[in-house]
Amino acid sequence: MDELDLIKKDWQERTKELPKYSREELMPMLHKKSSSSVKWIFIISVLEFTFWIVVELFAFSEDQNDMIENLGMTDFWTVTKYLNYIVLIIFIALFFINYKRIQIYNSAKQVMKQIIKTRKTVKIYVGYNIIGLAITFIITCLKFIEYQSELSEKELWIFAGIMTLFLVLIIGFFLLFYRIIYGIITRKLYKNYKILSKIEL
Repeated sequence: MDELDLIKKDWQERTKELPKYSREELMPMLHKKSSSSVKWIFIISVLEFTFWIVVELFAFSEDQNDMIENLGMTDFWTVTKYLNYIVLIIFIALFFINYKRIQIYNSAKQVMKQIIKTRKTVKIYVGYNIIGLAITFIITCLKFIEYQSELSEKELWIFAGIMTLFLVLIIGFFLLFYRIIYGIITRKLYKNYKILSKIEL
């Protein structure tokens, strides 16, 4: 018997020892796990919303507010701030609705649909945050360049290069953050979805 056969035999022996679950036993377990994952998405979104409010309260000094006013961006920042709050509250509400719905569903098909809807909502949420951040950053940089009209062409290119690199780093950081935080949870949901799809067959 070669090494490959020994590995196969060992694996077969181990799988025999693993617990076997019936469809009736497996469905409540997956339902509970999926519900818990959606609940954590809702909790994390609330914590994130709270974090940004705290950052705004303590991070923006009077000098920074004066700079925004000098750039002529007071209205832009005000509208952007409240628009973000409204959108974030909408997403939090959607995450909460997804959580409550997945709790009451009983059939595998209903839970599968809710998992797909939740993952789609998370993707849209992440996309909105990343794109919104990039647009706000670019507009702010353009306004700053317009304000600093005395800069030479060389200085403008250096500034543009530094800001582009900074933007890439910021987007990379947030993509990594969302991939770690929301990605882990959505991957668990997708794993549950695949198992449920087999149950439904």
